[in-house]
Amino acid sequence: MRVINLYKNMKGKKVDLMMMILFPVVATITTLVLRTNLLISIFLYFGVPSLYIVLKNPKIMKKSIVFAFVFSIPLSLFVDNLAAVNGAWEVPESLFPVKFFGIATVEVYFFGLMWVFLTILMYEYFFDRHKHGNRIPTRIKYLLYIFSLLIFFVTIAFFTKKSWLLIPYYYLFVGVIFVIAPLIVFLYYHPEFMSRFVDIGFFFFFVLLAFELTALEVGQWIFPGRDFIGFVDIKGYRFPIEELFIWMIAATPSLLCYYEYFADDTKLTDN
Repeated sequence: MRVINLYKNMKGKKVDLMMMILFPVVATITTLVLRTNLLISIFLYFGVPSLYIVLKNPKIMKKSIVFAFVFSIPLSLFVDNLAAVNGAWEVPESLFPVKFFGIATVEVYFFGLMWVFLTILMYEYFFDRHKHGNRIPTRIKYLLYIFSLLIFFVTIAFFTKKSWLLIPYYYLFVGVIFVIAPLIVFLYYHPEFMSRFVDIGFFFFFVLLAFELTALEVGQWIFPGRDFIGFVDIKGYRFPIEELFIWMIAATPSLLCYYEYFADDTKLTDN
């Protein structure tokens, strides 16, 4: 129903929405048939639709890519490195010989960057947010301050006391702190964003679920740890419950909360 509701409200962009739905279908088929590596799949799922939107409206590219870099790279340095340490998730085979801190593969950074980039592009394009221009509020510096402190902690702990990086039920912990809590707080003060966050989140739920099942089939990532609250089993493909609720369901709406507060104006603009 959410896709249908979003489709009804597009006003001249229905073909574009249908293309956004078609892209992950093609990405899934291509990955399964060609058994592509993770980097190529990232391009298929996120890069191709991002390129499509940029070609349709290049004006929204600058702000989207700036926020994608500011948000995803520092957060990945914290989240993905700790994920590797705690066995929350892992990319077993990488095209790159270098790993950050010797543990996190380069692909996870491309994954985070392209996911954020596509999410913001779709948000700007389909909800016509770009009429406010490409200016990013100065309060984004506070986001950089927070991320810098997190990276500083990881760096110091990694080279001095790695035991500090071992967090029981890491996926649940980081999900509650960085995904669930910000989402609840933002929507408490700005409930008017609920509908559009759900629309975008509903779309990305199916994209991320398709990517998840496809990646497990071709072995692009695994979940080697044990500290999960449980597992979801879909036709023999098992992944943590945290992956379902925190990543597939809550992560995209939560990302938009960060974007609205730190990089936009927290004001609705009707199409």
